[in-house]
Amino acid sequence: MQEITKVTLENEMDLILAHKRTMKLAEVAGLSLSAQTTFATAVSEVSRNIIESKKSGYLVLCVKNEQHDQYIVACLKDESPRSGRAGDGLEYAKRLVNKYNISTKGSQTSIELFYYIQPNFKIDILKLDEWRQLFRNEPPISPYDELKRKNEQLQDLSDKFQKSEQQYRTLTNSLPLTIFSLDLEGKLLYANEWLFNYTGYTSAELNQTNWASVVHEEDYGTFSLLLKNDITHGTSVARTQARIRNNSGEFIWHQISLSPFINEKNELLYWIGYIVDIHAQKVVEETLKDNIELKHAQEQLHENQQSLERTINELNRSNLELQQFAYVASHDLQEPVRKLLFYSDYLLNNCRTAIDEKGAFFLESMHASSKRMRKLIQDVLAFSQIDKEKVDFKDVDLNETLAVSCQDLEMYISEKKAVLEIGPLPIVRGDGRMLQQVFENIIGNSIKYAKEGTEPHIKITHEEQPGYHVISFRDNGIGFDEQYLPQLFTLFKRLHNRETYQGTGLGLAICKKIMEMHEGSIEAASDGKSGATFSIAFPVIHLTN
Repeated sequence: MQEITKVTLENEMDLILAHKRTMKLAEVAGLSLSAQTTFATAVSEVSRNIIESKKSGYLVLCVKNEQHDQYIVACLKDESPRSGRAGDGLEYAKRLVNKYNISTKGSQTSIELFYYIQPNFKIDILKLDEWRQLFRNEPPISPYDELKRKNEQLQDLSDKFQKSEQQYRTLTNSLPLTIFSLDLEGKLLYANEWLFNYTGYTSAELNQTNWASVVHEEDYGTFSLLLKNDITHGTSVARTQARIRNNSGEFIWHQISLSPFINEKNELLYWIGYIVDIHAQKVVEETLKDNIELKHAQEQLHENQQSLERTINELNRSNLELQQFAYVASHDLQEPVRKLLFYSDYLLNNCRTAIDEKGAFFLESMHASSKRMRKLIQDVLAFSQIDKEKVDFKDVDLNETLAVSCQDLEMYISEKKAVLEIGPLPIVRGDGRMLQQVFENIIGNSIKYAKEGTEPHIKITHEEQPGYHVISFRDNGIGFDEQYLPQLFTLFKRLHNRETYQGTGLGLAICKKIMEMHEGSIEAASDGKSGATFSIAFPVIHLTN
């Protein structure tokens, strides 16, 4: 059957519309006035029963072409069971039409009234469209009719819109990518199921965080530009790439594209976007890039290695020459310095009365300078002779090493009335002779830099830390300002002038070199007021030759 027009049945005004439109369809179908009235009366009787039942119902006027016959048909839908007057109306209507059909499905009753027509023209698709157009353009018979018609048009438009929206949702959900739309403020208007299934966040939740909860922080700056209307306005298509976190917490590379939706007035209404997984492509690109960079890095590394080998060879040669020079220079310098000390000492002891006061002052200055020169030569010689190839590594009892060091410093300790508080020390792998030199330098420094009028007190303790034996020397001396700590273990660097504290500035540098040869370290700390603490660390593991 071909539907021509439809009337909802709710009140008496609808009954008038049903009668009028039934008469109109019968008229255009070529029926006589009496036939028109007969068919319209039958339809009105059933329509009245539906309206009086207070249930929703409607009338659909159709045309049906059978094999040899043609009919105009009134299809009436009633949501209530037929009884009482409803049955009487239907019985009367049956006698007025050529045939009828009644069916019930649940609480709905469907009544079809057929009236035979024999027009002198062909009823084809064009004719049916002409009749539909006729009913659509028919002027309203009353304000109620006009309002009802507008309402039906709105309802029809709403149904079509909902159907179109449902089709759009079904289509977008079936595609293997995320499709969404944004308003002019960058807020989500719509997103298909793929976005929620992938991220685990609803559109409202993503709007609340401006996508920051799912976009990688390193990519968010670029991604957020898409959400800003002043950036994307005027562009045909805006694209970017970003890592988006899935509901498992893994970040996957995606391409995000936005296209403007513009109306007939060239006004931007909103943005339509899609998100496509490009992680595999990105991984391939990054792999190729990494391979190229790795190749360049390998080439650069090879060049650097060759340069480093040349530098190392040059340094080894230079170090060897410096060691030889230091050794030879120290030996050659010792003899004239020894003679200076001998002659100046002889003159001071035996000829002082024969020399005037100014000459005696110069002689004493020469004697003191000669002593400093001898000490410097001895320290330089000691530093140059520290060679890892000559170190004799064995198990060393630090308690014995410390005892020998204190014995060598006995006169100095006694002279300064120094007090040493010594705890038990461990056995380490190292060179006892060198470690004795380290102990003597540290203890000698602690005594040398004691506070004026205060007896030196040195506390020596052992603590085992992860992987290391740490020996600490805590004194009550003048300490030092830690801003000068980098200079403390450098050759010839002194924190105090020579007139106040004697020394060459090589003692701690020698200690540092010895500890590095033992694969250990030396550190110092002080607050500049209550003394200093020197700590040396030895690996717990056994060293190899």
